[in-house]
Amino acid sequence: MRKFLFILIISPLLSFSQTLIGVVQDSLGNPLQNANVIAKPLVEKAGLKFSIADHLGRYKLELEKDTPYEVKVSYLGFKEEVLQLPANFTIREHIFNLKETGQELKEIVINYDYQPVIVKKDTLIYDVKAFANGNERKMKEVLEKMPGVEVAKDGSVTVQGKKVTKMLVEGKSFFGGGTKLAVENIPADALDKVEVIDNFNEVGFLKQVSDSEDLAMNVKLKEDKKKFIFGDVEAGAEVANDNGFYLGHAGLFYYAPKTNVSYIGDINNIGKRTFSFEDMMRFQGGVSSFISGRKSLTNLYNFASDNTDVVENKSQFAALNFRQEINSKLDVEGFGIFSKLFTASFSESQNEYLQNSVFTFEDKTSTTQNKALLGIGNVKLNFSPTNQSKWFYNGQFQASSNDITNQILSVRDGDQNNFQNIQNADNSQWKQFLEWHKQFKNKNHTTTFVVNHSFENNKPQNTWLTDTEFLAGLIPLQNDSEYNIQQVKKVKNNSVDALFKHYWILNNYNHLYTNVGNNLGTTQLTISEKQFLTDGSVNDFAANGFGNDLDYVLNDFYVGFEYKFKIGKWINKPAIYTHFYHLKTKQIASDYSLNRTYFEPQFNSEYEFNQSESLKFNYKLSNDFPDATRLLERYTLQSYNSVYRGNTLLKNERFHSASLRYTKSSMYRGLMLFANVSFNKKIRTIRNVIELDGINQFSTPILTDNPETNWRVNANISKKIYRFRLQFTTNVSWFNYIQTLNGTTTSNNRNNQSLGLKLRTATKKWPSVSVGYAKDFSQFSGLTQSDFTNDRITFDLDINFLKNFNFKTDYEVTFNRNSNNQNNNYRIANAFLSYQKKNNPFRFELSAQNYLNNGTKINNSFSDYLISNTTTYILPRIVMLSISYKL
Repeated sequence: MRKFLFILIISPLLSFSQTLIGVVQDSLGNPLQNANVIAKPLVEKAGLKFSIADHLGRYKLELEKDTPYEVKVSYLGFKEEVLQLPANFTIREHIFNLKETGQELKEIVINYDYQPVIVKKDTLIYDVKAFANGNERKMKEVLEKMPGVEVAKDGSVTVQGKKVTKMLVEGKSFFGGGTKLAVENIPADALDKVEVIDNFNEVGFLKQVSDSEDLAMNVKLKEDKKKFIFGDVEAGAEVANDNGFYLGHAGLFYYAPKTNVSYIGDINNIGKRTFSFEDMMRFQGGVSSFISGRKSLTNLYNFASDNTDVVENKSQFAALNFRQEINSKLDVEGFGIFSKLFTASFSESQNEYLQNSVFTFEDKTSTTQNKALLGIGNVKLNFSPTNQSKWFYNGQFQASSNDITNQILSVRDGDQNNFQNIQNADNSQWKQFLEWHKQFKNKNHTTTFVVNHSFENNKPQNTWLTDTEFLAGLIPLQNDSEYNIQQVKKVKNNSVDALFKHYWILNNYNHLYTNVGNNLGTTQLTISEKQFLTDGSVNDFAANGFGNDLDYVLNDFYVGFEYKFKIGKWINKPAIYTHFYHLKTKQIASDYSLNRTYFEPQFNSEYEFNQSESLKFNYKLSNDFPDATRLLERYTLQSYNSVYRGNTLLKNERFHSASLRYTKSSMYRGLMLFANVSFNKKIRTIRNVIELDGINQFSTPILTDNPETNWRVNANISKKIYRFRLQFTTNVSWFNYIQTLNGTTTSNNRNNQSLGLKLRTATKKWPSVSVGYAKDFSQFSGLTQSDFTNDRITFDLDINFLKNFNFKTDYEVTFNRNSNNQNNNYRIANAFLSYQKKNNPFRFELSAQNYLNNGTKINNSFSDYLISNTTTYILPRIVMLSISYKL
């Protein structure tokens, strides 16, 4: 009976297709890796099938049932072999034995009735006419018909299992290089050829010496189709209630070979992201990729993610991006961004403060309003005076204003304290870089020179208002009926980084790279705290050890040598850097100077088993010097329950870091595997010493020889099983460190484990369905023991029906449990029903956001001395009707 049921279940599945597998080898039986196997259908309306032999020569073709095929195999320097398969073929395995031609070719041209597929060393070229039938409207529909190419729902593209990271049109970056805009908007009838380029580098002559893993897709356009306009306009309003929810969005794009212009405008109050992640990538700039260790001054990720974990969200956003080819040698790119945002949030927390043998409990309610303005202007010049020389210049200016009002109600031991914290900040930044790359007449020598400059001017102000004395014994308050504490900060950060790098190719197996650089960073920081009394007098905290005035300079001059050599499939790059550090501070009561010279070795190693399987190891010994805030000699107020003082005598932290990464992909087996192990050990550590009194805390950093060890292991395994893809993910971390709290030093451990399993459909002929389950474990041990668990179940559905309708829904349920066995859960679900006729620009959508009308999200967390359970209030159910028009 079980066998009968099994056959009954799988028989319909097996009837859709049949698989032909085998090996491509030479006359001696040696496998021919990367041999091209193309199955051309001999009837109309059937698609071309394509496979590339793996390192063992294996190939796999998923062929349509009851369809005749002509299977051709080609390989560099070998004669083509053809296999005829009738509609009712029964063979399941075939070995191709290719014979040598005796000729050496630079490329393979696979000829058939369509146009050729061309394979070079690291480039695959598709002729669009071989795959398109003329009914396609956009590029996405053409790519989906190309063998070995997959286009996901989010617009990402993979070729032979590897994700495309850069999209080019006619060799130039297409609106920032993201794939989504290109595949969803470039007209299908404009395409001529599609090139896939592995190990892509924007500077072509650096490709041989760089370690790029980028995969680029370059689109060649027909001569008469090199100008087009595309975009969409959308407007929506709430239909089920009268809460006044709305949205408006416009994305307009103009493309010509020498001119690209794009505009994005958005206004909504439903927490919807203003632009996508790929949109965001077009608006990055200001820091050279050759300079590491400098943080980007703008976090544009906030614009690329939804924010519904608020009770109110009003967003206005506009962005303009352009690229202009001045002549064959000079390109100019630029963008401007304006954003106005208002959010209101409300949360409730139960906090448990850990103090050796005493615990303090606090019930905290927080109501926050945030008004933020941001403006950014960016320009980039790309100058190529010759084929062996390239210049880049990028300049960016940013200005922002943030006004935050936070109302806090803190209840402890029956006593209520009300605080109002008002934060105002006016910030401006200017950042720029210049890059020069030069390949000499002797092409074994290449040089890169980079200068990176950044200036930041921030003026944050904080005001604390309350009717109750707070932080007793930590701040010098004078008795008053109302307390008004004001803090004014002025921060100027300036950095100049320079790097000269010379690449010397000794031969095909040995490279020598020389690095000379300097990183200079300066900070001017002043902080003042004062109490403004109701009688008009002022209590300046400076007389009691508050108030800071710091000039900070950190300079790092370094010389480094990297030796890259290859032994068979094994590539190694040991390096040794000598760093000359100079740290200098000047403060009100003291000056401090520190000079250190350190050798910092590095080692990178990669073993490539084959083109789809590799093992990489990286090691580095580093030193990290304290920033300006850690060296403050006087007290400063941080929050309604926290005071901080730096340590003027701090020196550098020193740590080892290493990682081991394994990747494997097999199109033959439908397998994708990624595993990574990382290790970080600080042998000299800066860590805060904390004094707790109830909920009040005082912290100051100290330098210790206590080691800190951090291990992380993460893995992702994906396996295609028939027309499904099963994915397993795991993340594990261990963190051990020494913490001093109220004079007691303990060894603390923070451990986290996460396991996830997801099953989704993997064929375009079926609806897109995904079901997932994830479980997280968190443990903390130190002065006390605590643990949390989190379970999440997710479901996603995307289905087309009745020809012109589309329905999407996503559902997530989360279960939390803390160490007291308290359980809570919440559910979030969204649904979208849309209608659009084929080739019709109008689209109608009915959406229900949070249609279960869940009002809160609950989260558990812990730190060195605090365990929290937080309830965050979120946007209610929003039902909207929207209309969009697509150019």
